[in-house]
Amino acid sequence: EVCDLSGLSIQQFSPYFVTKVMKPWLTMTQAFYPETTRRIYILNPPSIVKLAWNLVTPLLSQGTVDKIRFEKKFKGTADEFCNNIE
Repeated sequence: EVCDLSGLSIQQFSPYFVTKVMKPWLTMTQAFYPETTRRIYILNPPSIVKLAWNLVTPLLSQGTVDKIRFEKKFKGTADEFCNNIE
C-alpha cells in the first residue's frame, strides 16, 4: 500500500481523522490483510504524523508496525514511487 500525504495540513489532521479514518484503516489492515500486506509506505507525511504515529503505535501489532515505512523526502507521485520500489 502507498499513501501519499502530500498537502495534508494540521487542520485536516483532526481527532476525527485519527479516530474515524486512520485507526479503522489500520485496524482493517491488521485484521483482514496481515499476511498479504507486505509494506505500507507513507509518502511525504507532515510533521503532525509523528505525533499521531506515537499515539496509534501502541494499538497495533508489532508485525504491522514493522511493515510501515515513512518516506519523508520523496519528490514525485505515488505512481512514480510504485514504479521504483523493489
